[in-house]
Amino acid sequence: MDVYIDYFKRIANIQEAMSARDIDLLVATRGKSVTYIGGAFIPWRSVALVSKDGHVGLNTLLMDFERVKDDSWLDNVVGCAPLPDMELWEVTVNQIRKLGFEEATIGIELGHSPRMIAGYLFATELEILQESLPKAKFVNALDVIDRVTYVKDPGEIKLLKQAAAIADAAQERVRESLCVGMSEMEIAGIGELEMRRLGSEFHWPVTGSSEIASGHRTWYNMGGCTPPTEKLLQRGENLLVDLHPTYRRYYSDLSHNYLIGTPTRDQQRLADAYLRAADKLVGSMKAGATIGQVWNAVNDELASSGYAQYTLPAFGHGIGIVGHEWYPAILNNDEFRDVVLEENVVEVAALVINVPGVGGMRLECPVRVTPSGGEMLTNTPLEWTVLAD
Repeated sequence: MDVYIDYFKRIANIQEAMSARDIDLLVATRGKSVTYIGGAFIPWRSVALVSKDGHVGLNTLLMDFERVKDDSWLDNVVGCAPLPDMELWEVTVNQIRKLGFEEATIGIELGHSPRMIAGYLFATELEILQESLPKAKFVNALDVIDRVTYVKDPGEIKLLKQAAAIADAAQERVRESLCVGMSEMEIAGIGELEMRRLGSEFHWPVTGSSEIASGHRTWYNMGGCTPPTEKLLQRGENLLVDLHPTYRRYYSDLSHNYLIGTPTRDQQRLADAYLRAADKLVGSMKAGATIGQVWNAVNDELASSGYAQYTLPAFGHGIGIVGHEWYPAILNNDEFRDVVLEENVVEVAALVINVPGVGGMRLECPVRVTPSGGEMLTNTPLEWTVLAD
């Protein structure tokens, strides 16, 4: 696929955000930051440097730096290793001194999130920087990359749509293959093989693979994490299939619900309430709306149907390049409540309703924010798939 990414504009946008904060040098460590700046898959502890006067560099693990440099648009890629004179932070500090920023305002990425491998600066790393550069002023600069990566450019949306199409095709292969007696692991394998065949680079969630659950495993109280097991699919059970392809370092996330057989009255009632809430969620993702308004609209729908007590109180999360799976989450909290959705923001709409003894249903799909409401990047329907015996 021919997609143009203007990395020079990307860096200029970062520098503009730095200037607004009076930051002279950005020292970025999060996965989404180093990937966004470096333009390559960078799995190791790494540091990306962006200065106000035009320097852009990347320090990564020695055994991978030649590959990263080959894949990246950057020429300035340095290999580091836990060896004398090659340790990551020793190299980084020396570069900062050489660039003349030892007394400058330096932006770093401090924070925490549910995402285990986000890549925030460690306490020991901050100590190294403060002890090595005692005259520098260190400021938390999470907002720099968060804001720059928030609205997607046309090239990014094209890559996100391709990743979404891979997820759609994998769901179709699963649908064609489903039968009573299949294990959750086999279902995962069918979807994963199709995604690989179509160009998915890896399965990105911390669960390590697709998330597949059937029967009682779909209705864990507030549960939303279900790595596949050897459990066998039985007739009349809810089944959720949650797939996570990556295409050219851009994520997709697509969960769909199935049932083989005839649903019970309670299962159908759950499915109907789920669909109304899912429609409300996608439709509410309009440019100009706040995340708090979206959250309230969905929660009100769930309350009216009587399912709010069974629903995970989070209705989505950010998505984009490798490592971007948090900012902003659709949560009714101080961090995100007042964040305003903007046109061409892409969020994963998420809905998890788990009713013990009945079944659980999960929605995850990438949605582009438009002035008139959310545009799903995937074509898999929100309504569940019921297959005849």
